Amino acid sequence: MGESKKYGINTRAIHTQKKFKLPTGDVMPPIHMSTTYENSEPGESEYFYGRMNNPTREIFERTMASLEGIDDHETLHGFAMASGMACVTMIAELIKPGENVVITDEVYGGTTRFFTQIATKRGIEVNFCNFNEIKKLESLINENTKLVWIESPSNPNINLYDMSSISKIVHDKNSLLVADSTFSTPFITRPFEHGVDIIMHSTTKYIGGHSDTLGGVVITNKPDVHEYLHLVQKASGAVMSPFDAYLAQRGLYTLGPRIQMHSKNAHQLAEYLSNSEHIKEVKYPGLTNFKNHEIAVKQMDYFGGMLSFYTEDHIDDQKLFSNLDLYKLAVSLGGVESLIEVPSLMTHDSAAGTDAEAPDDLIRISVGLENIEDLISDMDRSLTASIKSLDESKK
Repeated sequence: MGESKKYGINTRAIHTQKKFKLPTGDVMPPIHMSTTYENSEPGESEYFYGRMNNPTREIFERTMASLEGIDDHETLHGFAMASGMACVTMIAELIKPGENVVITDEVYGGTTRFFTQIATKRGIEVNFCNFNEIKKLESLINENTKLVWIESPSNPNINLYDMSSISKIVHDKNSLLVADSTFSTPFITRPFEHGVDIIMHSTTKYIGGHSDTLGGVVITNKPDVHEYLHLVQKASGAVMSPFDAYLAQRGLYTLGPRIQMHSKNAHQLAEYLSNSEHIKEVKYPGLTNFKNHEIAVKQMDYFGGMLSFYTEDHIDDQKLFSNLDLYKLAVSLGGVESLIEVPSLMTHDSAAGTDAEAPDDLIRISVGLENIEDLISDMDRSLTASIKSLDESKK
């Protein structure tokens, strides 16, 4: 199809070059389920064993690298893994005992659990920090710091960080900057453009897009890091299955239009909530009063489908959840359906007692693709039905 950099991101999502064409002329690539491949001679085969490589997985890995802005995506392809946490584990293999990692204190709860309960047992020092506190961040990065880990927007507080400024600090200390870009996808932010060295996504979320596939992907623009991560993928074995790779690749074909609609719906819902007498505070990058709105404008093509908020004291949150029809009380995000959750009790319960714990009263919404007037009406009706009685308010 020619050099991918000459094409727009939606075109690349659909037309990233396949390694081979089938004689049947398939317009869409089929699923290759075989776990083993015939050799023309002993040890002579481009495909050898399903854990090592698979045509379906390769297409997705190369498309993801292309979308993140890597022109040579055949060489610096991504690494598709069985889950987002398999990606976290894979990247952590870059850290040796005696080295340390500095992580934003607003990060996915599973990431917190891995680094505090597992990585530390391997002799790795783990430090959490508010990345807006630049002096504190600089003080924690030293000659033993291998990785600095960022989420922007953060999960679940939807805070933003200036990745370009942070990357300069990290690189001055000869460390690597990792970005969990699950909330954004390449259609919102491309972290390599802002100095990031390694990107990961939970493909379970927006990339799969339909809450029916589990996976993750890691991409790096550093050849030496790529070489080692390739070894880790082959040796550790937590690779994405062909069927999940097929679903993730299929998700990429519609990811651009979906991200636009997720973002449009979330922005309108955030505007409604920010004007509601029942809501104390709304966190959404697209709101002009959002504290880091200028960073959002700088780093994001859209403002995304995720928002968080706090209700006023006169609202019974449990009644709010039980009265909603269209928002499902469930973990995860990025599907076509709208989901609502309490991070401190659900996605971030494992971070309790750490610097990365979520506020008890924070509510997070993954805004879906329903008609926005229906989402707003459902929320408005439920908030009204959740007003505490006079006796309840006195408690």
